[in-house]
Amino acid sequence: MKISDIMRVMESIAPARLAESWDRIGLQVGNAESDVDAVLVGMTPTLSLLAEAVESGAQMIICHHPLLFKPLTSLTDSSPVERIAAGLIRRGIAFFAAHTNYDVAPGGVNDALADAIGLTRVQPLTHASSRLAKVAVFVPQEALEKVSDAICAAGAGHVGAYSHCTFRVPGTGTFLPMEGARPYIGEKGELEEVAEIRLESIAPDELVPAVVDAIRKSHPYEEPAFDVYQLVNERREAGLGRWGMLPKPLPAAEFLAGVARALDVECIHYVGDGARAVSRIAVVGGAGGDYVKDAIARKCDVLVTSDVRHHVLLEAADRGIILADAGHGHTEWPGIVALHTRLAKLLPQVRVVLSTGERGMIKGMMNDER
Repeated sequence: MKISDIMRVMESIAPARLAESWDRIGLQVGNAESDVDAVLVGMTPTLSLLAEAVESGAQMIICHHPLLFKPLTSLTDSSPVERIAAGLIRRGIAFFAAHTNYDVAPGGVNDALADAIGLTRVQPLTHASSRLAKVAVFVPQEALEKVSDAICAAGAGHVGAYSHCTFRVPGTGTFLPMEGARPYIGEKGELEEVAEIRLESIAPDELVPAVVDAIRKSHPYEEPAFDVYQLVNERREAGLGRWGMLPKPLPAAEFLAGVARALDVECIHYVGDGARAVSRIAVVGGAGGDYVKDAIARKCDVLVTSDVRHHVLLEAADRGIILADAGHGHTEWPGIVALHTRLAKLLPQVRVVLSTGERGMIKGMMNDER
């Protein structure tokens, strides 16, 4: 299997359009046309993860955290990032990152965290929105699936947790090839009538150029006919974080003890009344202290996250929400396990390996903090 094939699967799991504008995601090292028969799934690019990839025989690493956030000015041994990048290139191992797009995506980091701690009736904590456009293209029947697949791969046809959403209407297209034309169907100077399908789909405004480019590249006609309509309605997609309900109310201290067991962390630092009964819980995997106000707006009793700054803890205590810091790695690890499981199912012809060294490193870091 080629890296490009795996990239298409990753796009279905964590669409690139969901990433924050500042983020750096996707293929960061490697050739998309290289062959792969083993993939290592991990959280953070480190020298030890690279060594694990070499030992496991993986030709590709898929990580949650990107390797390259800023442009490199050199490729030497002067920093860990440079050593990792050089090591990947030297050993022919590709590196792919799915970061904020996987945080947000259905079934991603935050859904996995909510599931791990036993929440029910889970919903997004925040929403992201973008303006939409409708793209309609007229396609001969024999090219319909090729064009449909191409526009959906370019970002059209995504509605909530569904992809490849299109509408198709049969009709008749007419055209008269003139001097200089190279018609796919018909003869120069003769009026043609062709059975065609009007293929419609929606796409975020920012992806329309890519969708139009996909039409031009996949369509058999020399001059494909298509329309683009700006829409008033917006796309509302899941944003960062989730909230949900416990099966039954529990004292906060008892609930957080269960979270510690579920995430395999020895202790969780929190602020608030441990004896208070809680049932409505918000989660943000990774650094989520900035989402206290969102959790309060959802009337949540507890926000489970990590990397919480001192003044945010004080604000949470003042506003009556229990704020729990369960550790960055621990709150994101369920999403890494979930990604490994999904890729193993979606890529049966590839050996998909879950990092074993990272889990111990994360646990050791939390114990040192303690």
